[in-house]
Amino acid sequence: MASYETEHASDDTQRTSERPRRPDLSSFFSMMSEITTDSPQERNRPGAVPVPADMSTAYRTLADAFRIMQRDNENADTDMMEQMIESLMSSAERPPTEVKGVEEEWIAQLERVSVKKLKKDADCPICGNAFSEDPHPLLVRLPCHKTHVFDLECVRPWLLLNGTCPMDRIDFAKQIRERRQKQLEEIKKNAAPEDEEEEWDGLYG
Repeated sequence: MASYETEHASDDTQRTSERPRRPDLSSFFSMMSEITTDSPQERNRPGAVPVPADMSTAYRTLADAFRIMQRDNENADTDMMEQMIESLMSSAERPPTEVKGVEEEWIAQLERVSVKKLKKDADCPICGNAFSEDPHPLLVRLPCHKTHVFDLECVRPWLLLNGTCPMDRIDFAKQIRERRQKQLEEIKKNAAPEDEEEEWDGLYG
């Protein structure tokens, strides 16, 4: 599947002439590259712990961006945004030892939604912008509920950092971790009898 950058690419001249629909998050993604790693091996490597100050900066940067969205668009879900900002600032004050969000691969596999299949007045719960007004709409549906549709530009940073649905707080990242842990346990369980048999043969070989 095409990457986010490829799917959302457009003519640079046209972009500069349009009023930005949401804040520039380049500094946020730059910080995310500092506190996360691309490979599972690196993520699981002992001692590979992000610097607390960098973790705080990532949470605070996204909170500031959401404040701008909330300020600039009265259609944004105020209660939800307040909860998201409060959660981000709480994590900024007491940063976790590692990022608890989902991976880019998981986001890339989210169901894409055609704006033509939504109501004309449907908007993004985060930024409040109408989907139909976006010249380059890229909408995704979260797996927790069919009505939880977001502009990918808005929900992607939240998912990378928190791994939850902004609307009902279903923890996708936790589900993924638990599923992987279960798979590892199954692999170990299935491999154990064979290992024991080899050890037994070695004693009497």
